[in-house]
Amino acid sequence: MIQDISPSRLDNSFRTQQPQPESIAMCFREGKLLAAVTDGELRFPRYHELAAHSTEPVYLFSVDDESFFLTDPAAEPEGYQYYTVRELRDQCAGKYLYAAFTAYHLHQWYADNRFCGVCRGEMQHDDRERALVCRDCGHKIYPRINPAVIVGVISKGRILLTRYRRGYAHNALVAGFTEIGETLEECAAREVMEETGLRVRNIRYYKSQPWGMAQDILTGFFCETDGSDAITMDDSELRAARWCRPDEIELQPQQHSLTNEMMRLFRDTNGHLPPEYAPVSTEIPPQKTRIYFTRHGETTMNAADHISGITDCELTENGIAQAEQLAAVCAEHREIGLIVCSPLKRARMTAEIIAEKLHIPVVTDERLREWDYGSYEDQPRGTTPDFQAAKREFGVRMKDGGESLLQLAHRVYSCIDDIRKQYAGMTVLCVCHGGVCRVAETYFRDMTTEAFSQFFMGNCELREYEV
Repeated sequence: MIQDISPSRLDNSFRTQQPQPESIAMCFREGKLLAAVTDGELRFPRYHELAAHSTEPVYLFSVDDESFFLTDPAAEPEGYQYYTVRELRDQCAGKYLYAAFTAYHLHQWYADNRFCGVCRGEMQHDDRERALVCRDCGHKIYPRINPAVIVGVISKGRILLTRYRRGYAHNALVAGFTEIGETLEECAAREVMEETGLRVRNIRYYKSQPWGMAQDILTGFFCETDGSDAITMDDSELRAARWCRPDEIELQPQQHSLTNEMMRLFRDTNGHLPPEYAPVSTEIPPQKTRIYFTRHGETTMNAADHISGITDCELTENGIAQAEQLAAVCAEHREIGLIVCSPLKRARMTAEIIAEKLHIPVVTDERLREWDYGSYEDQPRGTTPDFQAAKREFGVRMKDGGESLLQLAHRVYSCIDDIRKQYAGMTVLCVCHGGVCRVAETYFRDMTTEAFSQFFMGNCELREYEV
């Protein structure tokens, strides 16, 4: 979504400070923002590029170590032109687009409140918080934020997609503004009824999103129909409303919106939303569940032939390349809708490389972490001749506080049981570790003790199971 700019961070703390030569100038004229766009890269003028400015600069926020100020230049610097925020949204992405949305929100608020709504006096900036104060009567106001809801309505493994009568032309979900005296959940139910004639239940919160181009804070919900799923569309608001299976969903062209993320989540999970978001009793047709297991890419400890266990370590360059190769292989299996991975860094790095390629969500599960090898951790394999023998002792814990094989098997089996229940009918990729993959093999297939001890899973090797 537009606010997902990690590792960068927008800091909206109020400050009174003056711009420096490298500070960024956010200059608006008739609702358009002064910027330069080159091959999708967005730039704003720096203060040293402005010959002069005709208004006192106002500090807005910072992104990382860059400060943004609202100002009005006496003349436009060469190489920049004015764009609407919608034009920038359609061409750009990243932290500067998020900055443009947020700056536009504040600019509109300042522009709409030049005079007091009580006595008509001139408003001025408060020097202690982000607020405007009337210089005559002291009336104080704060930035306007419009609460609105985005609603993913589900019925029989399908989701309700809409298209607005005016404005945005691509697929959307039911949406609307919260009225005085209602909760967000009540708003979600009311908007669905008004726009489509459907009653809903089991309204579950998903995520929220600031949407500065409309001065909104958006709140996403999933819910299910309560009774009939026959649509009665309000054609004054919508020009289309229809039920779509996951494979029929056409996403929006950009990845900026909460709406698009909710549609993508439903599509990529084949309608099997993660349990924390899924309406309680959504009906999903029974299907086979396919589970892939893979081991993380090569790590620094693998390369040094050390025992890893639960010790965290990074992928090597070769390990990153292995993960990228695996991602290309997984891309051929387009049915993969979700990754469940160990919380250890080497597994998460591998999972994130694959997820980025496939555009699918990643869920971490503590039960997929590697076997705790106790005092064998981080030891060279050549100096621990008793390590292999210790792994054969099913009920004996690894020395100095480690786990037994039975303890490992208990948590891995429990995890696989839950994956089968929660993601029934989906294709799931589990990214974990050699010891966990060995135990997973025994979950799906019978193995002798000798076969178990000799089982080996190479870095980024892929195994498939169907249940």
